Amino acid sequence: MALIGDHDRDQAAARLKQHYLRGRLSLEELTERLEVALTARRDRDVRVALSGLPTFGLRSGLDEAWRAARHTAFVVAVWSLWWAASLVLLIGYVATVVAQGLSLAIGAVFAALWLLCTVAAKRIVRRR
Repeated sequence: MALIGDHDRDQAAARLKQHYLRGRLSLEELTERLEVALTARRDRDVRVALSGLPTFGLRSGLDEAWRAARHTAFVVAVWSLWWAASLVLLIGYVATVVAQGLSLAIGAVFAALWLLCTVAAKRIVRRR
């Protein structure tokens, strides 16, 4: 008996509209079910509004969970690559400082490369 939010109500309304467009609901049924779905406070109220309708062609909970798991794996992979790139840059910076001495130019180049890697990783994760 979990409470639901506007997003859940909107999703239920979208599903009901899809069923109406596919001819599974009359206009009266759609109106009644939309009223129930849009005033729902708990997930069972939404299930009542969607009862008796097939889930064919609609995302199931398992599909949604699989998509979320894939997204999480992608995010972990991107940030793991970022950590590896950061480590390589750090080792390169230390080796360069040891070989050539500390200078502003060396510090600026490595800082710029690290910022570039960070911004790229952040954009890649956001895009997906």
